[in-house]
Amino acid sequence: MNARFDCIGIILLNLVTLTVLRTLLLTLTALFAVIPNMAAETSPNETEELEFFESEIRPLLANKCYSCHSEQSDAKGKLKANLRLDSLQGIIKGGDSGPALVPGDVNSLIIKAVGYLNEDMAMPPKGKLKAHEIQALTRWVEMGAPWPGSSPETLPQDGTDEQPYDWDSLRKNHWSFRSLVKPPLPTVKNKQWTQSPIDFFILSRLEKAGVKPNPKATKRVLIRRAYLNLIGLPPSPEKVEAFLANDSPDAFKQLVDELLSSEHYGERWARHWLDVARYSDGHGGFGDNKALPNAWRYRDWVVSALNDDLPYDQFVMQQIAGDLLGNEAQPEATGFFVVGPTYQSDGGDPEAKAAAQAETLSDRIDTFSRAFLGLTAACARCHDHKFDPITIEDYYALAGIFNNTRNTERFVGKQLEIDNYQASQKAISDQNNTINSYLESESKRLKINRKELEKQLPAQSTAMLTELRTKLEQLKKQSPPKPGTAHVLTDSGSSDLHVAIRGDLRRKGKKVARRFLEIVAGKQAETYTEGSGRLQLAKAVTSADNPLTPRVIANRVWGWHFGEALARTPSNFGRIGERPTHPELLDWLATELIDNGWSLKQLHRKILLSSTWQMSSAHDLEKFRVDGDNRLLWRAFPRKL
Repeated sequence: MNARFDCIGIILLNLVTLTVLRTLLLTLTALFAVIPNMAAETSPNETEELEFFESEIRPLLANKCYSCHSEQSDAKGKLKANLRLDSLQGIIKGGDSGPALVPGDVNSLIIKAVGYLNEDMAMPPKGKLKAHEIQALTRWVEMGAPWPGSSPETLPQDGTDEQPYDWDSLRKNHWSFRSLVKPPLPTVKNKQWTQSPIDFFILSRLEKAGVKPNPKATKRVLIRRAYLNLIGLPPSPEKVEAFLANDSPDAFKQLVDELLSSEHYGERWARHWLDVARYSDGHGGFGDNKALPNAWRYRDWVVSALNDDLPYDQFVMQQIAGDLLGNEAQPEATGFFVVGPTYQSDGGDPEAKAAAQAETLSDRIDTFSRAFLGLTAACARCHDHKFDPITIEDYYALAGIFNNTRNTERFVGKQLEIDNYQASQKAISDQNNTINSYLESESKRLKINRKELEKQLPAQSTAMLTELRTKLEQLKKQSPPKPGTAHVLTDSGSSDLHVAIRGDLRRKGKKVARRFLEIVAGKQAETYTEGSGRLQLAKAVTSADNPLTPRVIANRVWGWHFGEALARTPSNFGRIGERPTHPELLDWLATELIDNGWSLKQLHRKILLSSTWQMSSAHDLEKFRVDGDNRLLWRAFPRKL
């Protein structure tokens, strides 16, 4: 009986199972009717390719590459060359050297790197992959770089469309990159206080804050302040008494003009500029010990240029490209670059030589960009600037210019004297050559060794040699004294420079055309092809399209007069630099400088003849509580002597 029921149960169970299976089969059939042939989405070939990737390529990348080029290495701060190899997008985007992979192209960087075809980009660095591993990677690239979950067609092929900064927004919204436009004078209530357009900008802010400017300083204070400010020397008692006795309304104006005409003006104000140029009379002291005995010639050039009121745009051009300006050339001005550090390696080691060259280029770019543009461009040496719109390509576009220059010595002085000296030296050289040629011909004629020749010369030949040497001595005695020399920059090439990966010039990335900064010159910036490119660079720096140069010098001059600049980080006009306390005033000063032919002396006059500059420095507790840092300029800054 029990066996019979067991058989019936088995039969029923099998029927239920068949019913369930039939229902499941019908359901699946209906499902595939709604979603036709889901399995066909991956073809046999694609399946094979993905299996090849999982079995051959992913383990290879994980074992040989991910320690330096993955999300994990990035999280640990160990990501090398900004290159991620743990995703298809990361490989295609690439790193410092550009896209690592172009699907289907076996000349992709990743294949060149693992094949050790470029010594600057040999990967993995600890040892070359085995032949079958390189072959597998090459085959994968040929397949089109299949990667589960990713398709090369949906990913960017390179990074050219990616913009590191919002260029248009920065040009419109950041105060230092905006186009330079002369602002109108603001309205003020107390017009009697305003002696200069400058005063309107200062008084407007003070009135809004409910603060009155300090009264005018006494005449005794003003003459002392003007003397120390413009020539760095105190006035004599006689000068003070004469000024106090002068009741003319133009007395102070006449005093300012007299001081600006003094030779001491150039000496005093050259001191300010030489600090910007990191000038030193010493033996380098920046990683090299080369003497600079003629550094003073650049110093004296700055003094003379300021005393002559050389327009500031020309002052800039001469220091960047003073050897390339034809009839207006003043080569000693390029001492701006030469009297700073030129780093030397400690021998023939390639790493040391590359490091010294890189440091020298960095100094050139840092000094150039801070001095003239108020930007820290050297921060983009290894990567795009973290704060300001300066790319690594901007850096190497500028570095390429200075990489085509070298330091040298050049005669200075009157051209006639230089020409006469060079002509005399040529005559001496020619006479030496004549003597050597004569001895050589006699040696061959007599078949006597040169070392023994003169001992065995016939009398006639000896007389001839004596005559030639007597003429040589006469030429030496008649030679004019050697003109002075200056340390100058000169062109040495015209090639572009590669991006240096991680700042190492031996590891070459993309080649960059020499040009100006993109934030100023735009995406289609002119490329430089004339020699090193310094002359074109100088023109770009002083171009009317560049708002930075006039703003930077106007800000510096204001700071040297008041003790605090309007933008209190005068060498950093970037996003982490301080905003100007009076941006409209800074723009007014910059445009006024240009309108007056870039004359610094005219700018001095306008500042010194303002009520703002002539205020007392007296302390006022109530005003101090409102503006303790004197950002509104309610008084003159007390200055140490």
